[in-house]
Parts: sequence; C-alpha cells; structure tokens
Amino acid sequence: MSRRVFRIIITIAIVLWISLFFTKDEFSNTVLISSATLTFLVFSFGIHGLIAHSIRPPSTKGELITFPLFMWVFWAIMFLVFVFLIIPLYCPDFLMEI
Repeated sequence: MSRRVFRIIITIAIVLWISLFFTKDEFSNTVLISSATLTFLVFSFGIHGLIAHSIRPPSTKGELITFPLFMWVFWAIMFLVFVFLIIPLYCPDFLMEI
C-alpha cells in the first residue's frame, strides 16, 4: 500500500512539472523557481519513500551506515540535476538578476 502511495506522489510531481513547463511563460521567475522547488521536494519525497520501502537496511550494525549514505548520495545527485538542468530549463536567466 505504501509503495502505491509513493508512486502516486511521484506521478503527481511529474504531472506538475510537465504542466509547469508548458505554462512557464505565464508566471514570473520567482513563482517558477518556488513552484519548481516545491515540486522537486515532492518528487524527492516520493523517490526516497519508494526506495526506503524497497531496500531494507541490513540487520548488522557495521553495515547500517550504507543505507543512509546511499540515500544521501542519491538525493545529492537529484539536487544537482535539479539546480543545473531543470531550473535553467524553466528560467534561463534566473541567476542574471542577482
């Protein structure tokens, strides 16, 4: 049941990203960046929930650190893709007005 909920959350985030991409000309850069960031957080919540219920941490104490490290590395890669690939697609000049 929980995997289904996380898949629905991921689907909602993808639909929001697609709809935001096609309507990006109607919004200001501030609205685009904040809504894309919230959509990214919902998407990463769904991905991490799905992974957390798919991968079970090992029962030994020595190997328990690998699970949080894997989750952190995966989130860091997703965040870098978001900042350097997805945000420039929505707002090509979002760093120009600083």
